[in-house]
Amino acid sequence: MKKTLIALAVLGAASSVAYAQSNVTIYGVVDTGYVKKTGVDTEMDENVNSRIGFKGVEDLGDGLKATFQLEKRFDVGTGENNSKSDKDWEGAANVGLKHDDWGWVRLGRMNGIATENIRKFDPFYQYGVGGMIDSTQRGVRRDRMLRYDSPEWAGFSFQAAYELGRNMNSKSRDVDGKYVVWPKWGDGESTPRGGYSNGWDNDGYQLGLNYKYGGFAATANYQMLADSNRSTLWNAGVSYSWDTVKVEALYQYTKDKIGVLVASGDSLNPSKHYAYEETDYTDYDSFEEQQALLGVEWKVGPGRLNASVQWLGIEGNGNTNGDLDEDVWKAAVGYTYNLSKRTSLYGIVAYTDWGSEEVGELMDGVSQDSTTAVQVGITHKF
Repeated sequence: MKKTLIALAVLGAASSVAYAQSNVTIYGVVDTGYVKKTGVDTEMDENVNSRIGFKGVEDLGDGLKATFQLEKRFDVGTGENNSKSDKDWEGAANVGLKHDDWGWVRLGRMNGIATENIRKFDPFYQYGVGGMIDSTQRGVRRDRMLRYDSPEWAGFSFQAAYELGRNMNSKSRDVDGKYVVWPKWGDGESTPRGGYSNGWDNDGYQLGLNYKYGGFAATANYQMLADSNRSTLWNAGVSYSWDTVKVEALYQYTKDKIGVLVASGDSLNPSKHYAYEETDYTDYDSFEEQQALLGVEWKVGPGRLNASVQWLGIEGNGNTNGDLDEDVWKAAVGYTYNLSKRTSLYGIVAYTDWGSEEVGELMDGVSQDSTTAVQVGITHKF
């Protein structure tokens, strides 16, 4: 009898502990494969970003919940942190409150609204060699954000976010271990050309509007990234889904204001568009991008066939080597074969016409006017 009571007491205690932890979810993606691009040796790389994450919900009563999320990215091929920013929690790091009626408020690091919404209208979800070409302001995840997500009302929902800048206006301010100066150029003098006076220390704002009705979906978004000299981006997308087919279309316009620096010899990366970065730059007085994409997703057999055609128009003004005005075209097709609900194999082929070797170098890091890329691999989600 005593043993039974003890066993029941232990079981009850264990159940309480399990209940206390039952709202915490461990999740992740493990993805890797091979990528072969024109002019580049075969590499081991990912399609879907590999990650491990923790998210939790605590019920506070009356429809109110406390939430948190922590997410780390990694390279399966090497086991290393694959984040260019070297952040411990590059994927996400936020805490918030969520209510069934009035929505969700979060603070910390989380997805940029414009990127999060528009990627749903790319059949490759902006992943891998087939995905939408990254804009100079692709804010996948942003720091120091306050974000609000509304509930859905009659198919409509919206999001809004405020992003604190780094306060780079003070010459005595040390940003991420680096003083706020522009790279040396000309006679070798370090010249803060607009770094202090032209608004680099601006805060950021993002807005998103979404609508769903039956198989129809649409989005429209605007963003001004923090510390970008008030550079802006807006985009819009529409899609329609039938039982086995989904068609998608999107448009995006990016405008980098005077003083934005574009990395030379590397893919365009928003994290490099700040005055404190120390690297080789090509200096444009202004830089604009227009993008349009048409895509289709088709359920075929135990998997999904993806295909897209996209156009990117680039205008760069004020470069020492002259202005830049090019049209980029890209076509991609891929198939994902589902072995189970969690595991899939994929194969993707993409061809990109950069228009010139200069643009190929600028956008893809390879001095070629066109690129063919093939990617195969495996994804497991848990």
